[in-house]
Amino acid sequence: MDDTDDVEAVVASVPGAALPTDLVAWWRLDGVAATVWIPLDFAPLEPAEALDVRDTLVRVAREEAAHSDAHAAAAEYLPGFLPIADNAGGDHLLVDLRSGEPTFGAVFLWDHETPKLGVPLWESVSELLANAAEALNDAHPDIASFTTPSAESPPAPLPHPVDWTAVETWLGSRLPDDYKQLADRHGPLDFGEYLWIHVPCVRKDHFDYGDWLRETHRAARIAARQLPEGERPAVHPHPCGLLAWGHSRGGDVLFWDTSVSEDPGRWTVVVQHSHPAPGSGLLPFHRYDLTLTGYLRHTVRAAGEQPFPPGPLLGPLPGSIARTRYLPTAEPWTPPAPTAPRLTEAERRIAMETGTGLDALRLLSPPPERPYLGGGTWEGLFAELGTRLPTEYVELMEVYGAGDWGEWLRFLTPLRTGERRFVTRVEQVLGAYRMHKDRHPHHYPLVPWPEPDGFLPFANSYDNDYLGWLTAGPDPDAWPLIVWPRHAEQGPALADGLIDTLLAWQRGALVTEGLAGLDEEDDPVEKAGFDAWDDSAYW
Repeated sequence: MDDTDDVEAVVASVPGAALPTDLVAWWRLDGVAATVWIPLDFAPLEPAEALDVRDTLVRVAREEAAHSDAHAAAAEYLPGFLPIADNAGGDHLLVDLRSGEPTFGAVFLWDHETPKLGVPLWESVSELLANAAEALNDAHPDIASFTTPSAESPPAPLPHPVDWTAVETWLGSRLPDDYKQLADRHGPLDFGEYLWIHVPCVRKDHFDYGDWLRETHRAARIAARQLPEGERPAVHPHPCGLLAWGHSRGGDVLFWDTSVSEDPGRWTVVVQHSHPAPGSGLLPFHRYDLTLTGYLRHTVRAAGEQPFPPGPLLGPLPGSIARTRYLPTAEPWTPPAPTAPRLTEAERRIAMETGTGLDALRLLSPPPERPYLGGGTWEGLFAELGTRLPTEYVELMEVYGAGDWGEWLRFLTPLRTGERRFVTRVEQVLGAYRMHKDRHPHHYPLVPWPEPDGFLPFANSYDNDYLGWLTAGPDPDAWPLIVWPRHAEQGPALADGLIDTLLAWQRGALVTEGLAGLDEEDDPVEKAGFDAWDDSAYW
């Protein structure tokens, strides 16, 4: 591409606009071969070819305009773009020559079957060439060399840049450059229609990067304790611990192994596979000698390619990237500011050790200012049930109302009227219990309410365990509590009343099937809590 006359001819052919300086400089280089080396299997066009191809693209779009709105729109904007590369499939890379446009100089993909530009693949020709140079180095392939943006839901940067200094300070570690580049360019990413690559972002009620890391690392620590001591990986925030960056639709979790190097660019991938393949040699936490980008490339590998060490990979996956659908309006995530402990040392001792009853429970799990009970009355509920309920339950609900405890145990709304009222929920649960009992009576020994001594549920877990009373005798205040566990055999009634049971469970002192226990590294004061509902809640 050293024909100066051709370059000047192209410059002269673009009236009212200037060619990007980096494009002109590239075309003036000597010895640039027109072979396939640009990411996505593109070969550069000679300057003279660029004009001919542009004329052809515009002519075809105008011919198709009568039959296609997409081509009609393309016929209007294509003259403002210049092809600089093509591939064997008839697609092209176009540079935006529209002066005054924010994307001037950016490089777009032109798919001849889908005449839409989408978002730029590169912000400039210089960026394209830099990524091409990286992609030619096998040790550091670029994601653009093996992926194509989705036409329906193209990836897009977050509205404001991620403050990487703040994020890395909060993490206590630097992050790999290829991950930060991916996050800056694409935002939260759906990769290969199967992987979610999470970046520091937040969308209210949908995703919080910090919360996701904490819960993912907590679950990994718990899973690792099931392994022999010598096989347990350390997990962040432990020094050199696994640090999560994504997960799959199949429940696999993807981490970096930060122990391999002080240089984040050398961190390799560890996958916590959800379903190990028998006979594969796949470990629960399987280590691959691949960096983030190298691992992603191998998921879209050709037949016969194997990673090192051998082991099943996710895929082969399609080489597509899209914006994560549940994060279309995500904002950059800001690390939380350090806060003082919620409780003083004296309050903590009361909440965790010396306090009893509602006073201690209030400290451990503060109640809402306005508890939600529903629009009915206790008298109306008791009349519908044909019995009053334990006084302790009524007192607790008057203070807290409906909601969930410890992000696990959901108390039904007691005084709601209409189709979603308390009695309706109870009947639905007991209908399911009767069905199971008919099929497997030995595994379902409880008697459903309203039979004598029957099981009357009033709360359930996120795993569909149920907490209720055994309605033994005429005095509801003497009814014992019992858990119907979803994934375990039925156990005996609990020893304590409702408030003492809640208090012991939130303190981490009660271990029973159906009530999720704390991990040994959890702080009960941090894990305890109550989230109040309103009438929009399902339960």
